[in-house]
Amino acid sequence: MHGDRKESAAGVNGVFRWPDADVFRHALQLMVVLVVGLSTLSGCRSFRPSDGEGLFAKSDLLSTDKIRGPLERALHNEEDALTRGEKFSAAGSREVEVARRQFDAGQYDLAVKSYKKIAKKYAESSIGEEAWFRLGESYYAMQEYPEAQDAYSKLFADYPSTKYVADASRRMFSIAKIWLEVSDPASSSQIKTVSQQTEVNDDDPAKTKARASDPSVRYSLIPNFFDKTRPLIDTRGRAREALKSIWLNDPTGPLADDALMLMASYHLRRGDYIEADHYFQNLRDEYPDSPHLEKAFVLGAHVKQMSYQGPMYDGTALVSAENLKERTLSMFPDSEDRQQIREDLKKNYLQQAQRAWSDVEVYKRKDNPVAVAIHCMKVITEYPDTSYAVMARREIRQVDPKLIRHLPGMSEFLETLPTLSVGPSEPATSNRDEPIKSVSSPSGKKSPFRLPGF
Repeated sequence: MHGDRKESAAGVNGVFRWPDADVFRHALQLMVVLVVGLSTLSGCRSFRPSDGEGLFAKSDLLSTDKIRGPLERALHNEEDALTRGEKFSAAGSREVEVARRQFDAGQYDLAVKSYKKIAKKYAESSIGEEAWFRLGESYYAMQEYPEAQDAYSKLFADYPSTKYVADASRRMFSIAKIWLEVSDPASSSQIKTVSQQTEVNDDDPAKTKARASDPSVRYSLIPNFFDKTRPLIDTRGRAREALKSIWLNDPTGPLADDALMLMASYHLRRGDYIEADHYFQNLRDEYPDSPHLEKAFVLGAHVKQMSYQGPMYDGTALVSAENLKERTLSMFPDSEDRQQIREDLKKNYLQQAQRAWSDVEVYKRKDNPVAVAIHCMKVITEYPDTSYAVMARREIRQVDPKLIRHLPGMSEFLETLPTLSVGPSEPATSNRDEPIKSVSSPSGKKSPFRLPGF
């Protein structure tokens, strides 16, 4: 037995043999476990917050003491702390009081200078929040709307739960409305607050000096050097930014759905159907209680169908438009647009028939008579009352029956086809070369629906 142990240790004939692979692997795993255990017991200083080093060097990193919601901020009443002098110095209190007096007296140019200093000096504080809002209000009063928009945007960015959110949103809406009016002369003085429940005050001083003949109004890349009520470039783009900030920063406010509806209607008016579809979809999904819901369905279905680009492109828009129109008829039985929706459904049906017939033409060009017969069968079965079904019946008769009778159901289908004739049901000529026009108007330039806000 002792001889066997020596042989296993020293190998055969005195030659050394390495241990088995399993033994070596288990030994290596044991060494790793020991190293990790010793590191844990000794402690890794970079991961021990009690050491106050490394990632946790700042003791307030994990603290939530300074995080407050809108209700907590209101209860805390920071402005009282200002008046009591508990949070800010006497000099800071005097600066704020001076700026407030200037603003109340209508000295907006002086108020702008004062509030700029306060906003920079007392950032992330209650008076810093007030400073940015008052800056926006001062610029707005002086009709310097681009600077006002920048101030309100800074307020939203630095103070997401600002108590001025409702007032700032109203200002942003007014600015966007002015810029959209001037950038689209055809709708001048017609863009309004869409919701009757949130009408902007008629005494609102917002106005612009722009004229339709100004090239910087019509072309966004031409700079505007003379009208301080408008941005330097891209008035339309800045108007869209103002509307977007409303539903992003005040999604539960009274103007959020108005901003979405105005944006969607604006894109619809300009023929940007894909963009309009996006905003109508958001309105339907996010604001089911909005007074604009019916129009969001009606016009949303309209732009979906208008965004369809033809039989050579994706047909998802047609299917979505059909489903949305049917839902609209179901949900709003008293809608004044029911007749137009029904007409659009008929045109949607013709467009889907046109798509099916385009497959026949594709396989005809490829000289594939079997595929031609299959798609002719589909056109005749699914769209029997269209001119495309007439053309499909003519086309399938030209295919050799021997090539297609083996297809499932094809023999019975061929027997049901009527005898070829020329009459009212089978016209000698068809509109195969006439494309389906815009679903709701012959020109495709003007929507037949009444657009809210225009």
